[in-house]
Amino acid sequence: MYEDNLKQDFQVIPDKANTVKLRSEVELSNKIIDALCYSYQGVYYVNLDTGQVRGYRMARFIKDKFGDEFGRGNYETHIYTFVRNVVYYEDQTLFEPILTISSLRQIFSRQMSYGFSYRTFMNDEIHYGQVEVLKVLDSANELVLAFKSMDKQQQLMENEREKEINRVQEMLYHLKSLARPMLLDVISGAKAAKDELAKAEEAGATLDKILSDGEKLLAIFDVIVSKENDNREKIEEAIMRLKLPEE
Repeated sequence: MYEDNLKQDFQVIPDKANTVKLRSEVELSNKIIDALCYSYQGVYYVNLDTGQVRGYRMARFIKDKFGDEFGRGNYETHIYTFVRNVVYYEDQTLFEPILTISSLRQIFSRQMSYGFSYRTFMNDEIHYGQVEVLKVLDSANELVLAFKSMDKQQQLMENEREKEINRVQEMLYHLKSLARPMLLDVISGAKAAKDELAKAEEAGATLDKILSDGEKLLAIFDVIVSKENDNREKIEEAIMRLKLPEE
């Protein structure tokens, strides 16, 4: 499907042995890019030596916004245009490592792939995407950028998150229905115990006063009825103070 483009894009090696090797590599690269085109909505070949980009598949909204010519040209110009006009502003910094040829060389001097998730903002709607940048076989100068829509996956995640939130809410409601009556009983019991304790403290104070007064009265009574006391008037006075009837 893409063999003609690949033959133009990949380096030509003149001698016969290398020509056979190139044909084999082109066929393998063709299969790789074909597989990416099946799974990704946007697939682009980038030559780091020439700084050029070629589109093998473009998402419909990219064609509608930038036209078919967006599939070929200067890589840095194209990726910058895409980021500044399509990518949600909070996610634009995610593209900084792949905005220039020099930054791509730096990344792929130590690894075979690089990818991240991002959001786009078009027609007042946020959409979700994922980009993967891959080396073409073992070439240090040839990369493939693959863009995939993640809207369906994001919607599934949001649905699962909503289900989980609902499950948690149901559990909280169930916990509330079980625990709240128990807590109310505990609080009610504590209040009742506190009231009883207050009553007991009040009763204790009253009994303390009765005990004290009783001891004082007993002391007075002992004095009054003692054998040494022969003063009738004092006895009568004490009886009157106690408001006891005379026998």
